[in-house]
Amino acid sequence: MISPSKQIFNCFVCNTGGNAIRFVALYEKKTYYEAAQRLADMVSFKHDFFTKKQKFVVRDTKLDPLISAINDLTAYYEYTLITEAGSEAKKYLVNRGLDDALLKKYKIGFAPRDGEATIKFLQSKGHALKTIEDIGILGGSLERPYDINHGRIIFPLNNKDGQVVAYSARALPSEKKAPKYVNTRETQLFIKSDTLYNYHHAKALMAAQYVYLVEGFLDVIALDRVGERSVVALMGTAFTKEQLALLRLLNKEVRIYLDSDTAGQMATLSVIKDLIAANIPLQIVKPHKDGYDPDDILNKEGKEALVTALTTFIPRDDFIFNYYLSVTKLDDMASTKKFVNDVMNEIILKLNSRLEVSAMIERLAETSGFNSLVLTDMYESLRRKKQTRNEAINTVKQKLPVRQTLNKVAQAERFIVYQMLVYPEARTFFDNHVRVFTHEVHRYIVNYLKEFKPKEQVNYALLLNDIQSRFTDEATINEYTQELLTIESGLQDVKYDENILNDAAKTLNYERELQILERKHQDELLRAPDDASYAALKVKHIQAKTELMQKYGKKK
Repeated sequence: MISPSKQIFNCFVCNTGGNAIRFVALYEKKTYYEAAQRLADMVSFKHDFFTKKQKFVVRDTKLDPLISAINDLTAYYEYTLITEAGSEAKKYLVNRGLDDALLKKYKIGFAPRDGEATIKFLQSKGHALKTIEDIGILGGSLERPYDINHGRIIFPLNNKDGQVVAYSARALPSEKKAPKYVNTRETQLFIKSDTLYNYHHAKALMAAQYVYLVEGFLDVIALDRVGERSVVALMGTAFTKEQLALLRLLNKEVRIYLDSDTAGQMATLSVIKDLIAANIPLQIVKPHKDGYDPDDILNKEGKEALVTALTTFIPRDDFIFNYYLSVTKLDDMASTKKFVNDVMNEIILKLNSRLEVSAMIERLAETSGFNSLVLTDMYESLRRKKQTRNEAINTVKQKLPVRQTLNKVAQAERFIVYQMLVYPEARTFFDNHVRVFTHEVHRYIVNYLKEFKPKEQVNYALLLNDIQSRFTDEATINEYTQELLTIESGLQDVKYDENILNDAAKTLNYERELQILERKHQDELLRAPDDASYAALKVKHIQAKTELMQKYGKKK
């Protein structure tokens, strides 16, 4: 599709789009600035644009107080680690192989045991108690507030741009009964499902063709200690669609290196399936024979052992086969059938080569004790059923109308962004009625619009120009361009209507506040010390949700 009026193009086959400069860059295999210079030469245009790269900084000023507080707090934690108060924590970290350079790089610190002192420090820096609460560290009462991280080693959590947004606080080894890790509850700055530890460092390594996916902070640091810095961590075993999207943006091969215990291997299987579905190339690091994670290998077997482990891979199908074999006891017919079905559905039916199918059936027959001819018949039957089912699904899909599948928040954001792009008066409305956008591209567009004069119209070509000069990787450029074109084409000719804008703003603010409330509630329930506290928290949540609904005029 080409839009001469807006001077943009989009290919719906490969999902690539942009302006005239980007078209020339792709067609003639030039850099963005080389293409711009080429077009400028064609029309004898001279400008310092070609010698001085302009940078556009996007930031949400509404979050500035939170960012300021969390920056001061991070520095405070770092300082405390090198004082007498942090000596036990520092000794533990040094014994784990973390030198001063690593501590500084990852901004590791210690929260003083006197949690009230931390709050007083932040207040002395001018931060309001509400701001301290909003960054997710406040515990106790308003009369005697304290830092919930007190007495713990602090691992700062960064967003994809490198800004500290939350913490994971580890108990000291001497605290035997305390939970090992306590994460900051979700806030306006931090959503756990959107976060990969060390992503900002890995993203900066443009030359790296791969990225290791590990489980925890110390695993990331262990790989760093042997010179491998293209590493991110899940901070657990859960793998979310948001984390998948972050990996996709890196445009690198993902080398899965999760823990060798049952939970870690189960997580590995889940990650494998998601990466395959997303068409992301992958490798699987072979699980350690003794179940060691990367940090264990480094500290127990040395650097050479970890370096060797990092390049010892296991074929995907072998891993899946071994996983199902490890979690299934082949001591009765029911469990054996389950194992056969798992391997048949997760491996054999997905193979494209008849030779590979035959080899895997023979392997399955040898392991399960089933006759290979019986397994072949089973495969053929399942293959035909799968083919028939897929044909039926495709037929139904062709008959169904195209439906909007966006959630309420995304729909509301798109509508407001479109209004702001087309109608300058909507920009003032946004400043007065909307707290924050959740979608990254929408936040970018809104901040871009802040540079315009009150009644100035937006030039789409210049907007795309900014996108393509600001970002370097193709995946990000395509994502931003596609969303912009979708907004423009999907809401074309929608008139300015403040009543509809009000409704969209209410939906956006309500859904966002509800999301934060639900996540805070879940975090509080997990920390409930007994049944009575649990029940009280449930009642408190119902009341808070009712108040929120009343605030926005929502019906039960």
